[in-house]
Amino acid sequence: MASSNRRKNYALIASVIVAGGLLLSSTEAAAQTGIALRLGQPDEVTLGVDGRLTLDAAAFAPVDKSNFTYLPAGATQEEPFRMAAGTSITQARLGFFGGYGNWTGRIDVNYTGQRITFCDIYAAYAFNPQTRLVLGHQLEPLSIGMNTSTRHGSVTTPLPLDFLIPYTRHWGLAGTHWGDKYWFGAGLFAGSSERVNARENHMGEGYGFSARAVWRPINTDQTTVHLGFSAVARTPERVTSDDGIVAVGGRSGSVVENRKFIAGGFSGISHYSICDLEAAYRDDRFFVQGEALCTTFVAKDTGGYFTNGDKLYRRLYHGEGLSFWGGYLVGSYMLRGKQRSYSNSGAAFSNVNNEVEPGGNVELMIGGSAIDTQDHMGQAYEALGAVNWYPNTAMMLGLSYTFTSFSKDATALGRLISQNGSGLSYHTLQLRAQFVF
Repeated sequence: MASSNRRKNYALIASVIVAGGLLLSSTEAAAQTGIALRLGQPDEVTLGVDGRLTLDAAAFAPVDKSNFTYLPAGATQEEPFRMAAGTSITQARLGFFGGYGNWTGRIDVNYTGQRITFCDIYAAYAFNPQTRLVLGHQLEPLSIGMNTSTRHGSVTTPLPLDFLIPYTRHWGLAGTHWGDKYWFGAGLFAGSSERVNARENHMGEGYGFSARAVWRPINTDQTTVHLGFSAVARTPERVTSDDGIVAVGGRSGSVVENRKFIAGGFSGISHYSICDLEAAYRDDRFFVQGEALCTTFVAKDTGGYFTNGDKLYRRLYHGEGLSFWGGYLVGSYMLRGKQRSYSNSGAAFSNVNNEVEPGGNVELMIGGSAIDTQDHMGQAYEALGAVNWYPNTAMMLGLSYTFTSFSKDATALGRLISQNGSGLSYHTLQLRAQFVF
């Protein structure tokens, strides 16, 4: 069975690479938007395909490694703590899209974490070029960082985004409307494709409402000033259990190190909310983007509990809420070529300009982020430096360095054991290669 699964995974990856190569060889290829296919359908029907492949290789250097031991899941004896260098297929995605008149649709299949999942699955109707309604599995209108396509991910997702937004896609109905100076989106959502596993006599999926508003006081081809606010309110996705369970956790440095050192879980949650402030600036050379987020979990009237493993167990009384805070700031300077492009319809930036200099654009990037869980799961800090080369709009090669520091309460659900009570810190060096079409 394992061998069969591996063959399926390799076949998917190969299909992405082959399809990408064929598309790039075509004169009609458009790296950032895919390619339209003519298969004998009427002229008013459009079919297309796009995709992306991201490969990461990373090495780690823990600070004072001998101070820690590790208890793997299911083990009864502690082991020496290790952070081994390795490689990862961070994503291998193939998307199919089509359109007829005012209707469009999309299906994405993704390989990551040794498994195959569906991402976008939706149909959309455009009332006009600036207003549309989307039905299906989609990103919620929340956060510029989470609504920036992974095809534009030059570095690993900042830890606060990974931690403070538990689930990014849900089944729902959402509408967007935009103009030159503004963007607005809102929607009603049920469960996600990864969490919904309905069975006979199952519980409810949970539900939620999301909204995001953006103001662009300056928005020209050369300069963009972007200011936004978004919020989510939803119930837990309790398909097979009525306990209101929500898990949180985040990775730092590289997905090659798959453990979430800062992590925890809630049970007996009535609802939770996410609030987000976002701001960004771009001109021909400079780019800066930042967000501040707060996620609050509220217990049922009957109460609930929170745990970060065997290190902490806390009873939550009726209506009690716990709030976690975080944010990030990232900036870059283009040594060669112009800064990234901005999408008015998506209210988000790409990682590279639509036009690339002969020999490629070169970018220097720095950033930082922080999380505060009020001593429940600890605090975490990141510092980032990176250099990225874009030989064309379809490819990126980047080298990044990240320093991550956790407080003593970040224990990977109780599996990380500190001998002297100090928190874990480590250095990450990552090489990322990305191909999009």
